[in-house]
This record gives sequence, structure tokens and C-alpha cells, in this order.
Amino acid sequence: MRDVGGRVRRPADCGAAAPRQRVLFIGKRYYTNRDALLDRYGRIFELPSRWVGMGIAAQLWLVDYHGRVAWHGEVEGLPLFSTPVFGTRFVRALLAQVLAVGKRRRPTHVVASGDCYIGLLGWLLARLCGARFAFDVYDRYDLFQGYRALPGFDPWKFLLARSDRLLFASRVLASDCDPAASRSAIVPNGIDPERFFPRDRDLCRAEFGLDTQTTFVGYAGSLDPDRGIEDLLEAVELLRRDGRDIALLLAGAQRAGLDLQRPWVRYLGNLPPQRVPVALGCCDVLALPYRSTPYLDMASSCKIAEYLACARPIAATRTPNLQSNFPQQASQLEARLAEPGDAQSLARSIDAQLRDPVVVASQPQMNWQCVAAHAAVALGLTPRPDEACPDPAARA
Repeated sequence: MRDVGGRVRRPADCGAAAPRQRVLFIGKRYYTNRDALLDRYGRIFELPSRWVGMGIAAQLWLVDYHGRVAWHGEVEGLPLFSTPVFGTRFVRALLAQVLAVGKRRRPTHVVASGDCYIGLLGWLLARLCGARFAFDVYDRYDLFQGYRALPGFDPWKFLLARSDRLLFASRVLASDCDPAASRSAIVPNGIDPERFFPRDRDLCRAEFGLDTQTTFVGYAGSLDPDRGIEDLLEAVELLRRDGRDIALLLAGAQRAGLDLQRPWVRYLGNLPPQRVPVALGCCDVLALPYRSTPYLDMASSCKIAEYLACARPIAATRTPNLQSNFPQQASQLEARLAEPGDAQSLARSIDAQLRDPVVVASQPQMNWQCVAAHAAVALGLTPRPDEACPDPAARA
């Protein structure tokens, strides 16, 4: 059966939730240059959406830091409402959860994801409702640009200490924040296998009007400096100077100060999520040029699982983002991993993958269905998934 979004909705195969369990998931509407409502993107949308498909009574509250218009309705079977952070609708949404009639509609579980301020909102709401609180940590929120610790009060440390359950997207992040692992569970970022799968290269290129003769090295995602985009540009230029007839295919939100005006760069803009897999399918080699930074080293990028699912050779740097979260794949690529921040090393990695491609295996359990099923188990919402849903956090 397909829902209104065209995605196949699978029957619940991981058990049903107890009827009294009601989950409120609170997250940022805009993050990683995406709109969780319109793009239906990322863990903030996927986790509660998949839970609903498993028979769990879940709803999603999106906090909008940028817009002024509220929205409520149902998306792919998921009850969803979005409120601007400033205004009466935000307060009304908060009160509606606390004052639910006869306590029968109050959440029994509150999950907050996106940053520490949304975490504090979730913690407060959980305490007012007598609900269990889970803090979903997919990045080092205390390193976000807008984060501020007040005198005598550090929201980051407070939430790590006071949450009933901690969900971490990254092993390194979990180890750093909860060394004893007493309340934590690894819930990695997943992919939609109906979008990310091996595609015919020439058919993909036809969709973007690209010729079939050019050798393309590709990257799709954030173009921030820490992602090593300047290193990738320099690496491709070095290879071209050495006689390699290659071009660079880029997709992502443009940023100030990034110069892409080169004849061998094809910039596709910030593509909608459904077109990103097609862009990846155009490439001969996919680049993961991340630098080593305190923020990125503790992250778990969706991009890695997406690249793997596309079955293309990957030229990557040696960072914990890859090595800790995908140890088997990193081991298979070890001889070809580049040093972070080193354009010459990255050029050698790209060249090796062009001359003698090594395609490493994907991880089938990294789909959102399995990720959400194991997240539900970690929260005590469902019985343990059956063998059809292996643990996506299990080390190879």
C-alpha cells in the first residue's frame, strides 16, 4: 500500500505498542539545509513517521525558528504540527500537550531532537506531563553557532545528566557524552532504500543533461569548509594538471566565499532530496573529503550510508565519522583513505579509485525502517524486532 507521499507503507512487523503509549517527537523544522515538513527529510521526520507505521501513537511537533506561519495536519499518516517559535501558537501548542483532556491524550514519552533549546522544551514538557524524556543527539549541539551556556547553567550538560534516555547518532559522540552507556542507545542515521540504490549512470546523466563521456567526481551535501570542499576542488585541479580529464559534479546549498567558477565544475544547486540519488548515480567516483574537526569527528553523516547504497567507488578521508560508524567499510578502503585537509592525498585517493575502483558493501540494515524499529525498542515502545530488522548499530 502506498501513502499520499508515494512511499510504500509496510505493515508493522516489529510488534505493536501498548495502547497507552503516546509519543510526542519535537524537532527543528529547518536543519541541514532542509525543511523537515516539505522535504520529509531526516531522522526528525523519519523516526516518528516510521513509528506510526508500526502502530505506535506518535505525533511530530516542528519548531520553526525562521518562519511565521503555523501548519497542522497529517503527512504520510503522521499527525504533524509546525509552529513559529515566537508567537501565541507556540504557547498554545505547549499548553495543549499539558492540558490534554483527562490526561488520556498527554504524551507518555517525549523525544526532543535538533538542539539544546528544543531539548529543554522537551524535558520541561515531559516533566509537566509526567512523561519519560529522551534526548536525541545527532550532533554536538554545544558546538552549534547559536549555543550559549548561561552563568551557572549549561543546557548541554543539564540535558545529558537529566534525560531518562539518550539516543546518539554516532558511536564517538555516545562515548564522549555517556562513557558508562548506562542510559544511551546508538540510533544512527538511516536511508530510504526506495531512493538510494544502484542506478544506471547514463540514465542518471540524461536527467541532468550531462554527457556520457566525461569522468565525474561527485559530491552532494553541505558545502561548508569543514566538509573539505576547498580540498576537493584543489584535488581535482591537481589531477587535471597531471593530465587527468575529469570534472567535478557538486550539489548543495551555495555559501558565501566559495568560488565554483571553474570550467570543469558542474554545479547543480541545492537539489530536492528526491533528486540527490540521481545526481550521485551520475558519478564515476563519489568524494567524502571531510576534514577532522571536533564537530565532524563526532558526527554520523547520512551521506556515507547514501553513498554506500549507490554502489559507487568512494574516495574518502580518514576520519572518525567514517571509521567509527562504518568500521568494515573503512577497513576495506584503508589503503585508499586520504589524510584530512590534504588535497594531494585526496587527489591520490581519487586517482586510485578511478584507475582500479573498489566498491565496498552497503549495510542493508541502515534503512530507516530498521533504525526506527530499534529506536522504538530503546525507548521501550515495542518488543524486540525480529530477524528481518537487524540492529543498524551492530558493528560489522
